[in-house]
Formats: sequence, structure tokens, C-alpha cells
Amino acid sequence: MPGIIPRVLPLLVFAVKVALGSGSPILAVPSQAWDSLNSSVSGRLHLGTPVGLPCFTSYQNALGLSGNVPDAEQCQIVENGLTNSLSIISTFGSYHNPTFGTCMALGQKCTPSAQNPGGIQNATCFQGTVPDYYVDAREVKDIQRSLEFAQLYKLPVTIKNTGHDYKGRSAGLNTFAIWTHNIAPEPKINDNFTPESCPGPVGPVVTYGAGQVGTNLYNSLQGSGYLTVAGSCPTVGPSGGWVAGGGHGIFAPTFGLGVDNAVQMKVVLPNGTFVTANRCQNQDIFFALRGGGGGTFGVVTETTAALHKDQEFTYVFLQMVIPADPREMNRILVANAQRWSDEGWGGLYGVSGITVNSTGRFLGFNANLNVEQARASLKPVTDYFASFTSSNATILFKTLPSQWAAQNDPVLLAFLSPEAGVSLTRASRLVPRKNFDGEEAQKKIVDVLMANSFGWAAVIASPTNYTLPESDKPGGPGEASITPAWRDSLWHLTYRVSWNPADPVATSPEALTKTFKAMSEQMDPMRAITPDGGAYQNEADVYEPDPIGSFWGAQNYARLLSIKTRLDPNNLLSCWNCIGWNKSDERFQCYLNVRGIGP
Repeated sequence: MPGIIPRVLPLLVFAVKVALGSGSPILAVPSQAWDSLNSSVSGRLHLGTPVGLPCFTSYQNALGLSGNVPDAEQCQIVENGLTNSLSIISTFGSYHNPTFGTCMALGQKCTPSAQNPGGIQNATCFQGTVPDYYVDAREVKDIQRSLEFAQLYKLPVTIKNTGHDYKGRSAGLNTFAIWTHNIAPEPKINDNFTPESCPGPVGPVVTYGAGQVGTNLYNSLQGSGYLTVAGSCPTVGPSGGWVAGGGHGIFAPTFGLGVDNAVQMKVVLPNGTFVTANRCQNQDIFFALRGGGGGTFGVVTETTAALHKDQEFTYVFLQMVIPADPREMNRILVANAQRWSDEGWGGLYGVSGITVNSTGRFLGFNANLNVEQARASLKPVTDYFASFTSSNATILFKTLPSQWAAQNDPVLLAFLSPEAGVSLTRASRLVPRKNFDGEEAQKKIVDVLMANSFGWAAVIASPTNYTLPESDKPGGPGEASITPAWRDSLWHLTYRVSWNPADPVATSPEALTKTFKAMSEQMDPMRAITPDGGAYQNEADVYEPDPIGSFWGAQNYARLLSIKTRLDPNNLLSCWNCIGWNKSDERFQCYLNVRGIGP
């Protein structure tokens, strides 16, 4: 296959097949067929290789075990980029959560150390769950030819955009991938846009490609007088899994979730058909693409999202190492949750642990309150900080001139940057408003928070100050498929734990099983007191015990499954815990079995 196999061509291929997947359909594709596909996509077919390959002396992929010529210069570049988000998103074989590019079930990985870079390793680089082949899609026809090829040879398909996923849904054992990150024309503003087949204009919008990232979108709007809703992390793709899972951000409380702001989406369906979906045509597809989850219903190439008038925002950052038991800090945060949500706060707050000297913090953005009003709103926190004679508190209130200034806040970015290239797992819960009604209910939440082992953060991103239009209510043409819990929850509560992805002890199958199990079980008490809650699927427990109820609700799930069966009867597109998935599918065999969930 000249043209698609560069330096990484195995030098010696032995008759040693990968322990998992030796009978994979990807091995049955004739080389001439790969050549033909490569020609049809303008030479954009490539071998998928782990980012760490230049640092290893041998390489094992679906073809077998081979020698590998390491490259010290490239290895150093790889090591320097392991925790750089821009480097990660621009490299196909790299993931923000590196463990999901490995075969966790076998303990097989290809992970250099960012903490202790050691250069060349006399060891084997394992393919793990990095897809074996991928098309670097640049236009619609690249995606169409790729899906037609996958249908013909019955290849399991993975869709990857920026690789931020916390559940490994953009990776897959022995899969063929479509990489959409480079479908990224400059965002375009339209002051009075009319969606296809709609009777009239809907107002100002911005249109951007699948591969655009948040920072480029915000930069394109700077000075335009407009703002839009996208993710807080600057390198997340707002047209990818972010909106497919619901899409929260710091301004969602006022302007709605990503799914509420999507006006129109263009997508290549599993059969290769290219369609436009909005509130006036292909409403079922529009419903599925807005909450049904990424990597499932098609390959989105373009999103058009609503714009809102830009404005000043009040910014608050409060932080203190608390020289006392943090129960009172927890009580204050829980007791004021309803009022803060009603006042329009977006951001996050929480406590880092359950012992003396845990850190309490509040990072907030508000479109409704001025600085004086914000000080009054948060007086319970600042008074508590002031009650300690040796206060080490940071207390900052100020006015920001625009969304761009808010999204580029150094404190916000500092909260997000440590997650790049660090393996972690989360558990999350959408906590309904009624769970904050009265002291007894509040005490139950505080008791749960004080019993957890990981510290906690409440992301305040529910659209509590956003009025859902009639068109988007249940049964309407613009209904989204997210869990109904998003509409009535005050908190997106998260726990998280991280580990060094290069540590052989922490990444052993036994250790990872314990880590995932402990995290999943830690959320059980909160699940128990929030039976009407749910979970944000993009930041959920990998081993969520009730994915249907938590991510979508039974009614939405039934409709989504019907759409999935109609659009993709062969389950060409599938991912972990996604609509219509089958846990016995080969592409999931590198996951662990935790709490009876898994292969």
C-alpha cells in the first residue's frame, strides 16, 4: 500500500497475532482494496499508530509483532507534547486520557512518561485501542467513501475528532476510524439565517466545521458583538461529541445547553447519505444528534449555532484552604445552591476533600448581577472565609467586558489544563432542584459529600435561567434527546481520580479495575437519594450502572434506539454505552469488567 504506510511499516512481521482480535474483519481486507480506498479519498488513508511509537524498539498491532526503528528526536517531541492539548488534538494516535488508547484488559500500552521522560525504551509498543487505519477526512466525500468501504467489508467504525472523551468512545480495538478534526473552515457569521426548508429566518448564527475547537470559535466572534454557547475547555470541538452529549458551558444557565443552541447540523449517515437536519426537516436525526451521543448516528461535518448579544459579565473567584472540618463549607454551598442557580451563576464550586485543610472554592460567571450584587450573593462564603483569623483566602470580584474575556480567564483555563494527557476517571450525577428543598434534604447531600473519598465539584451549567421555546419542548420539532434531568437539576456533581498513564502498577488490569470500581461505587449514595436525577454522558462514570435511565430516560432511549436501528441496522458505528451497543462486540474487548459491566 504505497502512499499510506510511512516510516511505521513493520520491518519484520512474525506469525504472532494480537491476543485479542486475531480474526478481526480488518485483517481480511485485501491490500488492493485499501489502495483503492486511498485513491478515492485523495491519499488521506493512513495507518493508525500510537503516539508513543517513536520511543519503542518493537511494535505489535493487528498484523503481528515487528521490529521498530525508534527515533530519539521524534520521541522527545512526543514526550514534550504528551500534556499539551494542542499537540494531542493534532495527532491522530493521541488522546487526552491516554489510558483509553491502551488495552486495559491486557495491560498493553504504548505510553511514554510525561512526568519522567526517559527517551527510547527497549520495549514493545502495543496498538491498544488506537484504530488500525483511519481516513483524515477533509470533505464530505472522504467520509462517504470511508463509510461505503466499511459497509462493504463489515469494518467496525470509530469516529474521532479532538480525542477528549472520558470513556474511550473515540478509540476502539481493531477498528477503522474517520478523523474529523481537519474539517475546520473558518467560522462564518450570518446575521439573519434561514435553515433549510424553514419558512423564515431565525436570527443570527455562526456556522463551523466538525473540527473547529472552542478557542477558534471564541476568537472568531471577538469584536462581533455576539456570543455563543460552547465548551469551557478551549480545545473541545463544539460540533463533535460535546453537542452530541448535550453540551454544557459556563453560560448555559442563561443561554441554554449546546443542544438548545444548535440550529442546523449537516451529517453523513452510516449508509453514506449526506443530509441536513434541523427543526424543519429530518427532525428525527436532529433529535438524535442533539443528546443521543457521539459516534452513533452519523458523522457530523458542520454545525450552525445560535448567537446572542455579547455583554459584560461579573466574574468571581473565591478560594481558601480551610483550617477546619469542611462540613460547614459543604453546608453553605448546598444551602445556597437554589438561590445561586436562580440568580444565573455559571461555573463551578466545591471542596477538595473531607479533612482539615481541604480547599473550598467558587469560580463563577454571571450575566445578570453586577459586582455589588455578586458580593451580596456570595456573602455566605466570604463571611465564612473571614471567620478564620489566619485567613489565606483569595477573594476576587470584577467585571469582564465580553464572553471572550470570560472564556480566556486564566483561572478557568488553569482548572482545565491539568487534565491534558493525564489519565483519569469520573463519576457524575445531575442533582434535581427538589433535593435542595429544606434542611433535611440538604443534610442528606452534605452527608453524602462528607462520606466520599475524592473531593467534589458541582458544575453549575443547567439551563436554569433559560426558557425552553415551545418548539423544543417534548413532542416539538426541536426536542433534544438529553435526559430530562438536565431541565430540573441545579448541579452536575462530579468526582474524579487520576493516575500516571505510564505507571505500570497503576495501569495494570487489577489496579485499573479497583480504581474504576471505587469511583463507580462512590457515586452510589448520591444515586440513591436522587432517583429522579441523571448523568451528563460526556463526563459520566465509565461503568454507570443505569446508562439508559441516567443519560436519556426510557422514553428518549426508545425513540433513539428506533432511529439507530433504522439508520444503522448493522451497527457500523458503535461505542461504549452508546445507543444500540453490544458489549460482546470485539471493539470493546479491551475494556474491563467492573461491577458486572463490560465484556
